[in-house]
Amino acid sequence: MTRTAIRGRALFAGLAALAAAPAAAAAQEAASAVTLDTITVETSGQTGSAPVDGLVAGVTATATKTDTPLLETPQSISIVGAGEIERTGARTVAAALDYVPGVLAFASDDITGDSLFTRGFRIDPYYGNVFRDGLRAAVNVFDGGQEPYGLERVELLRGPSSLLYGQAGPAGILNTISKRPTFTPLREVNLQLGTYDWAEVSGDFGGPIGDSETLAWRLTGLARTADTSIDYIPNDRVFLAPALTWQPDGGTSLTILGLYQRDKSIYNDGLPIETVLAPNPNGDVPHNRFVGEPGFDRNDITQKSVTYLFEHDVSDAISFRSSARWFRSDGDMPSVFGDFLDPDMRTLYRGAQARTDWSESLVTDNNLTIDWTSGGVRHATLVGLDAGSAEHSTERYNGTVGPLDLFEPVYGGPIGDFVPFDWSSKDRTDRVGLYLQDQMWIGERWVLTVGGRQDWVTYNAWPTFGGAKLSDDERTDAFTGRAGLVYLAPNGLAPYVSFSQSFEPTGGFDRLGVRFLPSTGEQWEAGVRYPLPDRDMLLSAAVYQITQKNVTVPDPVDTLFQIQQGEVRSRGLELEARGSLTDDLDVIAAYAYTDARTTKSSPATPDAEGERTGGVPYNQASLWADYDFSRFGLAGLNGGVGIRYVGETVPTWGSGTVPGFTIVDASATWTRGNWQARLNVTNLTDKDYVAACTYHCFWGEPRQAWLTASYRW
Repeated sequence: MTRTAIRGRALFAGLAALAAAPAAAAAQEAASAVTLDTITVETSGQTGSAPVDGLVAGVTATATKTDTPLLETPQSISIVGAGEIERTGARTVAAALDYVPGVLAFASDDITGDSLFTRGFRIDPYYGNVFRDGLRAAVNVFDGGQEPYGLERVELLRGPSSLLYGQAGPAGILNTISKRPTFTPLREVNLQLGTYDWAEVSGDFGGPIGDSETLAWRLTGLARTADTSIDYIPNDRVFLAPALTWQPDGGTSLTILGLYQRDKSIYNDGLPIETVLAPNPNGDVPHNRFVGEPGFDRNDITQKSVTYLFEHDVSDAISFRSSARWFRSDGDMPSVFGDFLDPDMRTLYRGAQARTDWSESLVTDNNLTIDWTSGGVRHATLVGLDAGSAEHSTERYNGTVGPLDLFEPVYGGPIGDFVPFDWSSKDRTDRVGLYLQDQMWIGERWVLTVGGRQDWVTYNAWPTFGGAKLSDDERTDAFTGRAGLVYLAPNGLAPYVSFSQSFEPTGGFDRLGVRFLPSTGEQWEAGVRYPLPDRDMLLSAAVYQITQKNVTVPDPVDTLFQIQQGEVRSRGLELEARGSLTDDLDVIAAYAYTDARTTKSSPATPDAEGERTGGVPYNQASLWADYDFSRFGLAGLNGGVGIRYVGETVPTWGSGTVPGFTIVDASATWTRGNWQARLNVTNLTDKDYVAACTYHCFWGEPRQAWLTASYRW
């Protein structure tokens, strides 16, 4: 362990310093009249954006927007580093979280976007809780997924977190950290071949520019062509991420991150629930069945973004951070989808839709951290202002297409008679948030974190094909907060308790013309962390209750309207252990118990009360073990085995029970000098299982294998 100076922080006397350098200079001058102490605590020496050394990240910035040791963080968070992603062979962001407690992909391993469940609620861009480098990553779920090879970390902050991130669902915050320039030369090339004609080449390069000690660069790229386990669905991608850092001194840095990503795939619409969860007199529908039309269906998405990250120590006591991102996504997404199943249990009636989407956003976050001491209490006070504007346009035309025999499909029938679809629209959301957080070190053992935030959101929407404005300056304002207390016991235990809130605007009006209030989330959490002595191993446990209120449900007077009487509650337990159990054995173990259900509904739907939330199992458990065989004379050889158990669930929409399943994964890595060969296998036993049922059911991925050859110098 190294000793890293963690400065206390103080309340800044003027918010204008967030936007103007003269105000920041004034703050520095004011601060110079006060003598501020430096706080020194035990940490891992990491920062919140640095590579994770091994399986345990000692520091995170996601939970507090300051570089804070995990032991001093009063909310549950799991962090997966690039090395762990490589070990487990994760191909999506959701898969990167396969071995953390209580995470499950919304619709199997969807390769067209990032969407998952945790603590009984959804995380995806539609719910506003997917971030990259602390900034909103996309506008909605149709903007495409993130490439794991371009990430240094994947961090999951669990539970309501609007204090620092504003409008978001109660599940938490998924924040990914981009790979960034390094002043240590970096050169890596990879060639990867796998099942379903998978062929991929990737590279990661960086280092100082020439002999410069102030400029560094990085270029991460990937090109892939592949099929999938579903007929006619490709998984092609081109990814390029250039980056540049200017660091003129130890207290100032400016990083520019670019991103270009082009995906060519097709959304997997799944199979009708009746053909999967109930016996079919015709037999089993083949798991690889494609219900669309080859040559018509596409999911062609191009993402582009430019991000800047600026940090400057105004003085020994004041630091300023500013970041911003421009993001653009363009999608061509025509599709043929399943509509309803004929009573013969084999004929699927379908619909067709021609569709193009685009999204564009500009977001920024600016804050000051001030160190101060008063009455023996050391403070780290953060005051910030974030703002953003996001637009999304979707243009859709519905058409006709013939039915499909799921057992003897005949493709190539006529598709036509397209007419404008009234869901076509353009919307714009403008957000401004003002937040204040104070981290207090009381004596040597107590860390108290409190904060509050005020948000203002304005929403407008227009129909694509003319007509009255759909939403006209719908305004929402909300105040949210968080409070947490950590005790740093002499024996290493770090128990904590916390309370946190979230909010999401709810569009529309009730039957009396009254605007809906935002839905709100509240979480009570208690937990404990314990780093094993003399081992790079962290044990964590947490219990929680999340309550979401102001959920819209049918109005019993007129079911064409809604009322905000609904309530959803999730309670659970999460256990996690990760790190080096011995010098040769690394372990990741996780367990989650989640009870998520509707606790209040409408008199119009009384049976809904008590119903479980779809797609959320009571029990999940996983174990990954990675062993170094060097002591047996096999230098450079590592082997890993993982087991994932997901208990039974219920469909998100529909009836029935989705059986639980157990999956085995494996890996083997051989390193010799600059060369490395790695074999990753998922679903080693080729288990047949239903991964998820939403409006349709999705079979889990069959056994897949990838062989990667890498050269690093």
